[in-house]
Formats: sequence, structure tokens, C-alpha cells
Amino acid sequence: MIPSDSLRAALDAVFRSPAYDWAAEPRGPELLRQWWLRLHHWLEALRQGHPTLFLAMVVGLIVVLAAILLHGAVIMALTVRAASAPGDTAAAVATTRRTPAWYRREADALAEAGRYREAMQATFTALALELDQRGAVRFHPGKTPAEYAREARLGPADRESLGGIVRGLYGAVFGGAPVGRDEYLRWRDAGRGGWHAVAP
Repeated sequence: MIPSDSLRAALDAVFRSPAYDWAAEPRGPELLRQWWLRLHHWLEALRQGHPTLFLAMVVGLIVVLAAILLHGAVIMALTVRAASAPGDTAAAVATTRRTPAWYRREADALAEAGRYREAMQATFTALALELDQRGAVRFHPGKTPAEYAREARLGPADRESLGGIVRGLYGAVFGGAPVGRDEYLRWRDAGRGGWHAVAP
């Protein structure tokens, strides 16, 4: 029979060999460290084995880094230049803003072409701009006609008239109500009354 201490010594000797080095799989920082060491060894082998190729790779990486930095500097300069001239942008927007008269002319041209629903939309935009000039509403291109009718600071009769105009517009544009020349002219003329804003 083999003595237990001899068996233990033999087993210890076997399990101490590299084949039985049961280390846990490297994770996180340890794995990154191993990759970094492998990259370092690879670069060192490349430098010693192929110095010309190593030099070309280093020069290429420097050129790429310089291009990235130059691109970032150009983007930053363009951003700063655009941010430093807000007045010019506001002036350009102000010069291209269309007036009620422009929308009235556009509506007349659309009506002449038989496009009455589009003419109604242009006519309402002109009306909204006119009410904005009178202080009855605050014009914004994103607002709906119903929003203008709700917020309008008008007398009771004028508010009722504006509500009727909005209902007629919605009925024609979204409700499919028939719109010919006569219907359009009646609707248009209803919006040409004297609007009177009231104090907020």
C-alpha cells in the first residue's frame, strides 16, 4: 500500500505543472491588459522585423490624426462663425416674411385657377396676419385656424364670425364640402369685415 504522504506529494507535483494551471478566464481590466501587451509585442516584432513597414504605419497614423484634428477645427470654426451672427439670420427671415397682401394675391391666383380650397387656405393666412397686426392674435406658421379662433381677442360678434370662417374652411378643406366659385367668394367676403381687437 502506498503511504498517503507519498500519494499527496505526487498529486501536488502533478497539479503544480502548467497543464493544470486552472486560472479563471481574464475579464475586464485583465483582458484589456493582455490585449495591450499583445499589441505591444506585435508592434515591437514589426519594428524589429520590418522597420520600413513600421515607419510607414507610424507616418500613416500621424497623418490620420492630423486630418481628424483639422476636421474638428474646421467644424468648430464654422459653428462659432454661425453662432456669432444671429442678427443676420433674423434679418434674412424678416425680409422673406410675406404680408397679408401677398397672401391675398396668391389666393386670387389660386381661385382663378379653380383651386378654391388652396385659395381658402391662403386667404385665411392673410386674415391671421391681419389679426396679428391688429393685436387680436399672435401669428405663428405652426398654429391651426382653430387655435387662432380660440385665442382671438375680439368682441363677441367678431369671435362668432371668425368661428364661422374657421368652420367653413375646415368643412371645405377637410370635410369634403363642395366648393365652387360662388361658395369661395361668399366665404372670402365674410372674412373682410372690420375686425376689432379688445384689450387683453
